[in-house]
Amino acid sequence: MMIDARRLLPLALLVGSPFVPLSAQTLPPTRTEAVKIASDPGVTLAGELQLPPGVKRAPVVLLLGGGGPSPHGIYPLLEKRLLARGIATLSFDKRGVGASSGTFLDAMDVAQRDAAAVLAYLRTRGDAIDPARIAVLGISQGGVIGPALAVDKPPVAAPPIVAVVMMAAPAGERGVLFLESMREQLALSGMKAEALSPVIDATRRYLDGLTGGAAAGLVAGDRAAVVDAFVAAGWTRMQGEGAAKTLSDPATSSLYTVGAGDVLRRIAAPVLAVYAAGDHVVSTRLAMPAALTALEGNPDATVVRMPKVEHAFKPLVTTETGAREYRGWPLSDPDTIDLVERWLTARLGVGKS
Repeated sequence: MMIDARRLLPLALLVGSPFVPLSAQTLPPTRTEAVKIASDPGVTLAGELQLPPGVKRAPVVLLLGGGGPSPHGIYPLLEKRLLARGIATLSFDKRGVGASSGTFLDAMDVAQRDAAAVLAYLRTRGDAIDPARIAVLGISQGGVIGPALAVDKPPVAAPPIVAVVMMAAPAGERGVLFLESMREQLALSGMKAEALSPVIDATRRYLDGLTGGAAAGLVAGDRAAVVDAFVAAGWTRMQGEGAAKTLSDPATSSLYTVGAGDVLRRIAAPVLAVYAAGDHVVSTRLAMPAALTALEGNPDATVVRMPKVEHAFKPLVTTETGAREYRGWPLSDPDTIDLVERWLTARLGVGKS
């Protein structure tokens, strides 16, 4: 989760009851409600609350997408599994996407405010779901926002979030993962080692000033230094300007400010942190150890690396031509779905009297 340069732990068996395949079950239809949720002034989020058949006041999982114009319903296979287990789900179109109003802006603070508005709405729906059993699952950007929601103090008399699943989520201290991931991607793109440090140092100064409220003249000077560093590394001036423009975009610069490590150290709820072996967006090599360190004080934290999946947890399949590639919906890898379903079922108390 960085400027996208254009471009431990083995999976342990989790204890749980065996899952009966959906094809072997006869289930009444799911109840689906279209919902409208107010967020910032002028922003109404359109979502879909799916309720499992035959369950009164079911536990619920708030589903958050990753970066980009994410709509609702992007995890249909996982939702089907959760609903079959008696767990409700709620997903929503990001602002300015689908039926949601407002202007799409992919900055972290904006996305977090919208997710908090949806969480507040869920806490009012005691008629349909159990507000004492709300979990949050998010991928990438959503995997940062989920823990942040869990450490926010809930309103008076509102129960806290009971479980958090973070998929391919950045972890670590403010700016560190961003810059180290940038260094890793630039090295993979062929930038020579002696050119990397000047580029990273210039980027650090620029983003510190840009996100820290430095004077406009200083920020402009730091931006020019970023362009010069890229040019010295062998990029054209046009390419250097393009890199500086990407860094200045709120969707990118807001990632630099993320201090996920501090949030994870404070989270009291159970956490499942899942990383992908084939992730080329968020560096599993960097993020997973940071998550392990930050969560070491949490008595119910599980950190897992899944093999043969990429950033969106699509499975690696063999195509008709014999090629190997990742295909499917986000969160469509069967082993990943099974892991998440079993873990959430246990934490949400499904099947307990």
